[in-house]
Amino acid sequence: MFLGEYEHTIDNKGRMAVPARFRVQLDRGAVIGKGMGACLSIYTMARWEEKSNELTAGKSSEELRDFERRIYPSASEVELDGQGRIVLPAKLRAYARLEAEVTVVGVRDHIEIWDRGTWQAYQERLDAEGSGIPF
Repeated sequence: MFLGEYEHTIDNKGRMAVPARFRVQLDRGAVIGKGMGACLSIYTMARWEEKSNELTAGKSSEELRDFERRIYPSASEVELDGQGRIVLPAKLRAYARLEAEVTVVGVRDHIEIWDRGTWQAYQERLDAEGSGIPF
């Protein structure tokens, strides 16, 4: 399970250090793609396959075609380098409007990467709404 919130930076080559607590779970590679909202999502290879099967089940051929054309071409396989970093593809960085300062969050079965200011504004909105979360 991925938990926690970490502030990181992206270097001028598009590399970002993965939080140490997440690295072990990504040692067999991962998939990065467009997330829900203005972020990127990273799934372990095993979870990517499970999630993919869940999301494609029961779709008509036209729905499936559109889904596949939206999700798979923009996704990329990523691996940790020797220093625990991954390269964030330029097109995905542009999609999520990621510059240098980012927030990396664990969201149960995946990791999300947000522009730090966007993440802070999102959290402030959630706090103001008071969601009635039982924890």
